[in-house]
Amino acid sequence: MNIPQINNIKFFQTIQNNNTNTVKSYPQTNFGLKMQEPIKTDTLSFKATAKMLQSRSQGGVSLSVAKSISKAAEPMQKKAEAFLNDLLGDLVATELNPNNPIYKICGRVKTPKSIVEKSATRQYNSKSEVLDFMTDLNGTKIVMRDARKKTVEEILTRLINPIQKGEIELLEIENKRPNITKRLKGIDKEKYDYASSDFLEHLQRIQETKWESLNLKEPRRVHLDQNDLTEVNYSAIHFLLKLPGEPRPFELMLMGKDVNDIKELDDKLFKILNNKDIDKKYKPLVDIVKPLMEPGNKQYLEKFNQYRGDAFIFQREKDPNTFFTPENTPSYFLPLKYNLPPAYDLNNLNRIMLECEQTAKRKK
Repeated sequence: MNIPQINNIKFFQTIQNNNTNTVKSYPQTNFGLKMQEPIKTDTLSFKATAKMLQSRSQGGVSLSVAKSISKAAEPMQKKAEAFLNDLLGDLVATELNPNNPIYKICGRVKTPKSIVEKSATRQYNSKSEVLDFMTDLNGTKIVMRDARKKTVEEILTRLINPIQKGEIELLEIENKRPNITKRLKGIDKEKYDYASSDFLEHLQRIQETKWESLNLKEPRRVHLDQNDLTEVNYSAIHFLLKLPGEPRPFELMLMGKDVNDIKELDDKLFKILNNKDIDKKYKPLVDIVKPLMEPGNKQYLEKFNQYRGDAFIFQREKDPNTFFTPENTPSYFLPLKYNLPPAYDLNNLNRIMLECEQTAKRKK
């Protein structure tokens, strides 16, 4: 089906009509950060990167090989999630205990289609290469209800004892910072961080001290990136952790619920705008977003990407001590900006995404 150019106003009206319904010394355990400054509006380019899938035939593994890889990753997924639930499960908020600081702990094995796409962009052309080098085959996530730095650091302090006992290894820490902080200095640069630089260095030293005590032949270092800028202004902490006896590490992400809410939507937008595979249940979402990729619509794509970046900051600047809400309760995002058509309001796109998921669930 040919979709008209997005600079045709009738196209916008049709979309809208069809989609209305509308070290310091840190404690070993114990139990905030309000961001008052206005949203910055740096323009974001979102140019193609190594993550952009240009072609479905640019190398990588086949779908059948990817399925075998995904299946091979399943046993470790259970172990990774069990480790986190044993460590932190008593801190997850429930209807009976809504004041607990963690909103949820979850995880996933990378899907075969995602493995195919990433192996193509990274030029991993065999099962062994994927298993050796694709570090996010197993992913876990801690979503914080209370995302204040003090609370996050108290949560992460629980990693110290398992590291010292050799029950887990910390291999890497990436402090994901919004791109708008790139010109800031000092304390201002850390304004959107979930944990202080000092605390992340403290975790790094705990692991390296453990390795030193083992008298290893080769000295080992935890890779720590304190300033991993994200174009979409995404805030999070990413860790690589390894369970003893396992051949590969698993990824752990930590972020606040408000940021997680918009990331659930933005992950779908990213796939559409980067030519990646997306579940067919999201076709109504694809039909709206995909025309932004047409050559004549570059100005609208730039505005939309800037709006996405502003929306992540809007979410991060919300009160980090979020009220407990049941799963699937819609979040309110930044209203539409930059004279984009109404259909591109992220609140509208989020509603469509949730409707797609509910429709698929009913059919299933």
